[in-house]
Amino acid sequence: MDALGDFLPQFGIHTDFVKHINDLAEVESKIGPDTRAIFAETVANPSTEILDIEPLSQLAHEHGIALIVDNTAPTPYLLRPIEFGADIVVHSTTKGITGHGNAIGGAVIDSGHLDWVNGRFPQFTTRQQVISDDRNGEWHSFAERYGNEAFIKRIRIKYLRTFGAVASPFNAYLSLIGLETLPQRVSQQVASAQRIAEHLNRAAHVMKVNYSGLGYTPQYELVGKYFPRGVGQILSFLVDGSADNVHRIIDGATVFSYVPNIGDARSLIVDPARITHREVPLDARIAAGVGDNLIRLSIGLENVDDLIADLDQAIANAY
Repeated sequence: MDALGDFLPQFGIHTDFVKHINDLAEVESKIGPDTRAIFAETVANPSTEILDIEPLSQLAHEHGIALIVDNTAPTPYLLRPIEFGADIVVHSTTKGITGHGNAIGGAVIDSGHLDWVNGRFPQFTTRQQVISDDRNGEWHSFAERYGNEAFIKRIRIKYLRTFGAVASPFNAYLSLIGLETLPQRVSQQVASAQRIAEHLNRAAHVMKVNYSGLGYTPQYELVGKYFPRGVGQILSFLVDGSADNVHRIIDGATVFSYVPNIGDARSLIVDPARITHREVPLDARIAAGVGDNLIRLSIGLENVDDLIADLDQAIANAY
C-alpha cells in the first residue's frame, strides 16, 4: 500500500485501487488509456483470499496490458502463475523461497509472452543509448534488440544497474541454500497450517478463521484449480474480547515467535493492524478484514501438536 499509494507516485507511477480484484467489471472500469498493468497478490495476506488468475489475465490481454502478480505467499512450489496467463511474477525471496528470514532479496520472472510493442509501452520501442553503438551508427530499442526478452533485459540493464538492487554474494548464497529445501518445507507447513486452521475453527474465543484451504470457504473451487498442493502456511483468526486479549495471546505464546515475516522455518505470530498493516489507512485495513482483534500466523516446521498446544494455552490464559 505504501509503495503503490505513496512511493511510486513520486516516480510518475499511479495506482487505481479496487475493492474486489476478482470482480472483472470493477477492474475493467479502472482501465483507461494510461493503464499499463494490473497488479495483484495470488494469495492475499492475511485473508488468504485467492486470485482467479485466468479470467483476469484474459481481461488484461484484451486491453493490451500486463498482468503482474505477487506470488510470495504460495511460492512457486504451490503455484506457477505463468501457466495460468500471468505475464510477470514477483517474489520477496526473503520469505518462503529462502525460508529462514536471514537474507533480504527479491525476484522478477518474465513469461516472455506479452506484446510490448502494442503501443502502450513506448519505453520498449524508443531507441536507447545504453544498448546501442553510436560510434558505428547502430541504434536499438529493447524490443528490436531483445524481442520477447525485452522486459527482463530492460529490468536488468536499466533498473537493476541504476537502482543497485543487487543481492550481495552472501545473501545470494543464503537464498540458494534455503531454496534447496523448498518442497519439503512448504509441504510440511501446508499440512500443519491445515490442521491448525481446522483446530482454531473449533476453539473457544475464536470468532472466525481465515484460511482458504478450509472446505467451507466460498473460494474452495479455486483451491482445487490453482492450489492442489494447498494454499500455503499463512492463516489468520479473529478473537473476541479487546486488544488487551490479543496482546495477552501473543505474549503468552512460547513456541511462536513475534516476528513480522512469513514463510519462515519458525512459526510466527503477529497482530497485523499494529505491525504489518500499521501503515495502511484505516478504511483499507477494515476492507481487508484487518481489525484490531485479528491475529496472523505463519506456520513453520515445529511439531504441529506443539503448535496447537501453544495456541491453546496462550488463548486460555489470555481470558
